[in-house]
Formats: sequence, C-alpha cells, structure tokens
Amino acid sequence: MTTILNPSPDNIRLAAQCIRDGGLVVCPSDTNLAIALDPWNAESVTRVFAVKRRPANSPLTFFIEKPEDWRLYGEAADPDLVDAFVNAFWPGPLNIILPAKDNVPRAALMGSDTISIGCLSNPTATGLIREVGRAVAMTSANLSGQANGVLVDLHLAVRQIGDAVDLVLEGGAVNTTLSSTIIDLSDEPKILRHGDIIQAHLAAVYPAFSA
Repeated sequence: MTTILNPSPDNIRLAAQCIRDGGLVVCPSDTNLAIALDPWNAESVTRVFAVKRRPANSPLTFFIEKPEDWRLYGEAADPDLVDAFVNAFWPGPLNIILPAKDNVPRAALMGSDTISIGCLSNPTATGLIREVGRAVAMTSANLSGQANGVLVDLHLAVRQIGDAVDLVLEGGAVNTTLSSTIIDLSDEPKILRHGDIIQAHLAAVYPAFSA
C-alpha cells in the first residue's frame, strides 16, 4: 500500500532520511511529480530505472537547494554566463547542462562528463533537498512512455508507480508550469528543449539565442 504523507516539517525530514538511506520518494517539482533519490547511491540509481521500466541510458538531473549551489557540482568556462541565466531564471523551470565536477557520481550521469542541474521553486521540494543536505536526482514519477503530453499528478503517480517507491510526499499547490527548458552551456551554448521559459526570454540573457 502506498504511504502518502502531507508536507509537514516532520514528514519532509522523514522523506529526506528515506532518501539518505537509499529510498525512492515521490515529491513535487516545478512540473511533474518526480521520484527523488540519492544519486551517490548506485543501488538507488539502478532501482529508479527499474521502477520506471526504462533503460538506464539517460542521465538523471540533479536539483540543488540554492541557485549558487551549481558551483558545487558543475564547472564552467564562462561562470558569468551561467550566473546570468541563474540570476534570471532560478529558482524555476530551467535545467542547465555543464561539465561535471569530479565529485559528481558518474553512475547517475550514465558515464557522461556533463551534468544537468536545476533549482526548483516548489517549497516542499526545496525543503526536502535542504534536509537531505546535498543535491538530489529526480525523474518524473511515471512509467516510461505512459504520461506523454500530460503533467504527472498524484493520482497518476500513485496508480503507475506508487507500490514501487517508499514514500509519496504531497506538495500542496497545484503545478502551473508545464515544461522545463533545457540549455547546454558545456560547450558552445545551445537550447536543447523549449519549455515555459521561451527563446525570447533566453535571448534577453544571451542574444545569440535569438537566431
């Protein structure tokens, strides 16, 4: 039976301990409900792909508590450019890909040398990351290919993967963000996916994105 907790401070601490112990916790993000886990725990990384019934070939995204924490996990040839995007859009639905520091577990990156980093505005997610004490990895809380074009809400997450995770942490407010935007700043800057943060918004920070 799925254990569903309201996002009280005690329950957020309980969920954080579950993650530190290697568990999988469904929690809110700025878009879909997500499965949160400790990316330094190789067994948790393997398990989350099994839960989603998805080949382990896509790197997980790391989510940080505070915007400036990107420097703990990512490198940058132009830190000022990264900070410009961070100051404009974080916390919020923008994922930034950077060269990964040596302290980032390569198992969660599927062997890649780059890391995708996000910083959420959802207070429950932020509180959870704070209690864990370092970045957590997240992936949408649904079976692979079974939620295309819709936001993963509590009903869908519980129906599809509720029995396969350890806890579900409710998030309170209904998400209003539909999709995260992804930019790659690991080499020549490029937009990998358009989401709620549109090209014109990005071009205001980096004019070359207007082309």
